[in-house]
Amino acid sequence: MTKRDLFILLIKLFGLFSLITSLFAFLPNNISFVMMQIDLFSIVWLIVAIAVVVALFTVLIFKADKVVRLLKLDQGFDDDKIELGNLKANDIVKLGAFIIGGFMILDNIPAFLSHTLFAFKGDLVGFEYSARDKFNWAVSGLNLIIGFLLFTNYDFVAKLLKVKKTENE
Repeated sequence: MTKRDLFILLIKLFGLFSLITSLFAFLPNNISFVMMQIDLFSIVWLIVAIAVVVALFTVLIFKADKVVRLLKLDQGFDDDKIELGNLKANDIVKLGAFIIGGFMILDNIPAFLSHTLFAFKGDLVGFEYSARDKFNWAVSGLNLIIGFLLFTNYDFVAKLLKVKKTENE
């Protein structure tokens, strides 16, 4: 594997992680901001936020080779090859999906359990759980599900993010 391939893989994995965290943290918060007060500024803000997330995802996932070329990440090394033993590009993507899924699970378990506890406690006491809290509860639950799916289906994710073979491999 060349250093260029490694940087492309790392950028794609970062892009995948950025997409997931944006979809399930940044965008829901912006949508709830828009729902609190629907006006022109809020709608424009939401459209700009979605455009930035889509642009970032597109650049990091589909144009990773151009990012490496633009930032000259593969230059300045003594050797062009990276010796990782029997580790192939596909294995690195699998490992990355596995780690991202694990981080998503670990990051969202406390929030989900807290929201679950407060929702049931509120029902027992007669306290109304607000729509925003229900929304955050659903987002943390969705993050747990997606983290679990990434954690268990890392092979499928690796097939989706398949790296092109170079001439030397």
